[in-house]
Amino acid sequence: MPREIGRPVKRIIEDPSLITGKGRFVYDIDFKGTLYAVFIRSQYAHAKIKSIRCPEGALCYTAKDLPDLIGLAKEEALYQGQPLAVVLAEDEYKARDLAEQVEVEYEPLPAVIDVEEALKNVNKAKSDLSSNIVLEDNVEIGDVDSAFKNAYKVVEAEVINQRVIPSAMEPRGAVAYFDGRRLTVWSSTQNVFGLKDTLIQLLSKYGVNDVRVVQPFVGGAFGSKIYIYPEEALISYLAVLTGKPIKWFNTRTEEFMSTNHGRDMRLKFKAAFDKEGKLLGIEGTLIMDLGAPIREIYEDSFGMATTAARLLVGRYKVNALKVKVLGVATNKTFIGPYRGAGRPEATYFVERILNLGARALGVDQFEIREVNIIDEVSHYNTPTGMYYDSGKYRETLKIAKPFYHELLRKRDELRAKGKLAGVGVAIVSEIASFGTGTARVQLTPNGRIQVVSGFTPHGQGDATAFAQIAAEVFDVDVSQIDVLWGDTDLISHGSLTGGSTTLTVGGSAVYEASIRLKEKLLRVVGEKLGVRPEEIEYRNGKFYHKKGEMSLADTAREALRMGVYPEEEYSYTIRPYTSPYGIHIALVEVDRETGFVKVLEYKAFDDVGVVVNPLLAEGQVHGGALQGISQALYEETVYSTEGSLITSNFSDYVIPTAMEAVKVEWKSLALAKSDTPLGSKGIGELPTIAATPTILHAVEDAIGKNIYIMPTKPELILKLLNS
Repeated sequence: MPREIGRPVKRIIEDPSLITGKGRFVYDIDFKGTLYAVFIRSQYAHAKIKSIRCPEGALCYTAKDLPDLIGLAKEEALYQGQPLAVVLAEDEYKARDLAEQVEVEYEPLPAVIDVEEALKNVNKAKSDLSSNIVLEDNVEIGDVDSAFKNAYKVVEAEVINQRVIPSAMEPRGAVAYFDGRRLTVWSSTQNVFGLKDTLIQLLSKYGVNDVRVVQPFVGGAFGSKIYIYPEEALISYLAVLTGKPIKWFNTRTEEFMSTNHGRDMRLKFKAAFDKEGKLLGIEGTLIMDLGAPIREIYEDSFGMATTAARLLVGRYKVNALKVKVLGVATNKTFIGPYRGAGRPEATYFVERILNLGARALGVDQFEIREVNIIDEVSHYNTPTGMYYDSGKYRETLKIAKPFYHELLRKRDELRAKGKLAGVGVAIVSEIASFGTGTARVQLTPNGRIQVVSGFTPHGQGDATAFAQIAAEVFDVDVSQIDVLWGDTDLISHGSLTGGSTTLTVGGSAVYEASIRLKEKLLRVVGEKLGVRPEEIEYRNGKFYHKKGEMSLADTAREALRMGVYPEEEYSYTIRPYTSPYGIHIALVEVDRETGFVKVLEYKAFDDVGVVVNPLLAEGQVHGGALQGISQALYEETVYSTEGSLITSNFSDYVIPTAMEAVKVEWKSLALAKSDTPLGSKGIGELPTIAATPTILHAVEDAIGKNIYIMPTKPELILKLLNS
């Protein structure tokens, strides 16, 4: 039997339901007598709420009638789309008609939209703010003054990592059902236990202490469904209040306005280089547009900016850094986690610094990375206090270098034909896999093995990988494993899925629980046969001894007869985290007449430790790389000066289609493992982190101009070509 870990197994757990149309999403859940909830949202980016008048006889609740919740507007609206009231009706269309009849009297206030204007503090994003700069931090290491004093070349610029909208296929939604004792909530979330804890805290004062949260199939999230949004909590409260099932589901425009946005950081910097291209030091200001000044949210989100500042050293030998970090409030949708959460911005900034330095010095972009790269690390702490568990960075560059030169050759062939072609490269600064994961593994009387995970994967295929891990330990075919997840009733504790954590931490929990269950079963067999457990041989799903043999089914039944329940639960905690890394290279062609960019080739060389399922991992690379390419070339969140979201649906907010999808050639290097039981590091965010600067560098190389903003739209490229 082939080893299960490392085998490219298809998604046998998740896909059968999905491809046969039997997968249940939130919108598929219906109960007799359900009331549909539609939220009234602020039309203004910033306004006092003077009054709200509901239609006569309607089930309508304003913020003043509802529990005090984070993100709910009571007296002052802070961004367009902020919820401030809700109506209920017997069907969704009637509810939407009623919502349009709700009359809200506003007193418009000046909206603070542009972050540079926010810094001037002429108008405040919230009436009681003393300053729009709501948070500050400083990161300083080494002798920055000496670095600039000894510099051969100083590069100075401002680079912007623009605001993007996560754009999951499935908008947020939830259904709440209260039977008089117990509240059950189905939510399109990636954080079932966080939602359960929030609901217990909210509803215990109303006598509700028994709460179950279920995550059905989820159509994507990318971090945007980590937060516990007010809508989820309010429909739960209303289910208790009315005694009726309550259902709510966002429209696409509501989703774009009210679900957290991502990125939106800029770095104003000076960078000192010597003649060979060594990066001597960086000085600058990192500004994060936090969006709406909701303290409980922005205090958490600001951590992405401080992480980005501390990761500005990248995988390089940077010993002098001085960065001021500013968190600025504006009247836009609040910023939250989005595939990478601080690491994409850090990688973008340091890789842009290196490329702009290379262009200023006339040095090849690959060579400047060779000059600055750290050779190899093991349990390494950067000067800024970040931790890298392991990595062979220079060896990675050696592996990738021939492929880089091959793309340069192809680029030059295209140029000889009069084409605008360019090659880009970027190295990833990623940290991943955080916290604690819990798993329970049990042997059923029919000999099947059931795995329950406390994580909440939502499309990544982790359940199939969990099955492989259990199958590896028990030496059985993966088809003999069942996997359950996404239900707070299934396991005592769980964690949200995010941060490239689920397989490494959750998989380690599955592995450890499986090992312990196998040891327990050996003791059961030993007791049955009257021998010591160490005398028993286990292979191919059976226990062997000269006194007899027992199948897994036999062992399960014997364990139950003895009063030994054949299951084990284990919580695995990782300390502190892993540090996957890689180098990505791309070849692009720019149409000189239209400015359109075509990605011709994309190559990714990643070290994510042990890969449990190469098929799943490569799927993450393909999707993640396209997401990063999309930020580089297409995605742009646009607000009017008054704070109206102009890019409020897919007619205006551009994301790639199948026509723009690129073929990614991926190589898993496996040069350095993590210290986890599996040796894996995490893959979900890495390709997105890498792709954005890789593509921008390729475009820059193609047109021979420096680029400071994204996306690199055709009109921007044409403007640069004609300047």
